[in-house]
Amino acid sequence: MRRSTRREFCEHATVAGLGALSGVSCHSAASKGTPASAPDAAAKESGPALTTFNAVTFATLSAICERILPRDQDPGAIDLGVPAFIDRMVATPELAPVRESLLRALPVFDAEAKKRHAGKTFDQVTPAEQDEILGTWQHGREGRPHLFDVLVSLTMEGAFGDPKYGGNAGGRGYAMLGVKPDPPISKMALMAGMHHGDSGDR
Repeated sequence: MRRSTRREFCEHATVAGLGALSGVSCHSAASKGTPASAPDAAAKESGPALTTFNAVTFATLSAICERILPRDQDPGAIDLGVPAFIDRMVATPELAPVRESLLRALPVFDAEAKKRHAGKTFDQVTPAEQDEILGTWQHGREGRPHLFDVLVSLTMEGAFGDPKYGGNAGGRGYAMLGVKPDPPISKMALMAGMHHGDSGDR
């Protein structure tokens, strides 16, 4: 699998317009050779309540997302809550085809890892070994490249989208893009504005 720099990944997210961030340049980049460090311990150990996946398939999904957006000087996919975001998002009826594809594919990632690496599951092999397996999906046949693209898109949405949907934990994805979102309008301020407008109409 070709490793993208963090700048390339962020620019891809920007071009996609995720979270209404079109035209924003990414100020944070990682060099191609920068080794990825481990995800935050708290993010890794305090597992979320799962909606779609079981513990095994969620571990595989998490490892895949972390290879797509690994942690370096900036948060990685796991730190940003991307796997939990995907778990919740694909539970919706609209994403049923994606859900079914992932439920079929994730065990295949594990099976390929076990075949190549002495019975180890995908999340147990090294990052380089994971990249080899992901490369077969990125450049494979029978719909595998499409599924890989879906995983990249879901990872970007979870990393850089609106935190209200469960990803972009702490808004740290925004910080990676150099974005400072507008503060939410309080209910009291909104009501005051509506009242002022009503008074002016009379």
